[in-house]
Amino acid sequence: MPRIPANVAATLPRKLGPPPSPLPKGFTPTAADARALYRKLWRVGSLSVMYSNPGRTMIRQKIREAFEESRQSPKTDPVDIVQQWKRALNTCFFFEIASTRFGIEHSVISNLSRVAAENSQGSPRVQKPNMRKIQKEVMEEYNTVIRALNESMELSLR
Repeated sequence: MPRIPANVAATLPRKLGPPPSPLPKGFTPTAADARALYRKLWRVGSLSVMYSNPGRTMIRQKIREAFEESRQSPKTDPVDIVQQWKRALNTCFFFEIASTRFGIEHSVISNLSRVAAENSQGSPRVQKPNMRKIQKEVMEEYNTVIRALNESMELSLR
């Protein structure tokens, strides 16, 4: 079991909230809805990595990238909009589970943030060509696993 920081230990034990409810028919998100979702994802995401660095920083960066990407190329089809919001709410619930139980969900989020932090720093030393090839293959497999997890659980992990 991971060591729990004092600021997180003060909030334990936490109760897991209800799963996300289905979005109503004809749902059209407003800017206020998007801001509220952004803040909730950031808050629960930070809690899921127990406010540790670099996890908190990486989660914030990934959430910003996703929202910026969504702003640059917004979805126009109502079905796509509802699917995107459903995935975001499921991801938020996944973060809540990760912050409540220190099981597989917590390990997934911790490892995602750790890998993102290592990738953002770049390679610290010169690598041999065969090592670069192996590392590329490993990252392709890693991305395949994340894609499969997203599809099977309807999440938006990056």
